[in-house]
Amino acid sequence: MKQHLEDLSEIRSLMERSSKFISLSGLSGIFAGSFALIGAYLAYVKLGAEFQNSTVQYLTINSPIVKFLAIDAALVLILSLLFAIYFTARQTKKKGLKIWDKTSKRLLLSMMIPLITGGLFCLILFQHAPQLIDSATLVFYGLALLNASKYTFDNVKYLAFAEIALGLLCGMVNDWHLGLLFWAIGFGVCHIIYGIVMYREHKG
Repeated sequence: MKQHLEDLSEIRSLMERSSKFISLSGLSGIFAGSFALIGAYLAYVKLGAEFQNSTVQYLTINSPIVKFLAIDAALVLILSLLFAIYFTARQTKKKGLKIWDKTSKRLLLSMMIPLITGGLFCLILFQHAPQLIDSATLVFYGLALLNASKYTFDNVKYLAFAEIALGLLCGMVNDWHLGLLFWAIGFGVCHIIYGIVMYREHKG
């Protein structure tokens, strides 16, 4: 009986490895959340100074504040991706798996479609409703996670639901302080909590 249970467990493990990407690292979530909090703080300081000096009147693609925020966001994204790749590669090597296979390709594709769509939508919002950009980034990121959750650990969908809920709440406020707070909670705090849970459950 014990042997049969072990065989079933092994079969289940093999099936999971073939159908799901199980090398996500909790540390990558912790670092991504930390970078997001740092980026949000820098944006808060910069926006506060600009609004206090009444230098922000009309936001254009070439305005200094927009350039600063774009660079800030790009640095957060690049650093998060670099650390995610490093820790995921390390986790994959530890488990003796391939980092680039059919499952990881499906995972990436399922995330990229909502993310690219969201990015293009944010460009449209910049022209018509820039105050909704922080809300849109949270919602589309949550949708991307939800779409990708079927190819990896189930608890990713809980992070997805949190991001979507925060994004919708963020869209209901019309204050850049609160908008930035929702953004920091979604991309910062939620990622750190998720990363800690993942690290404890999967030891990496």
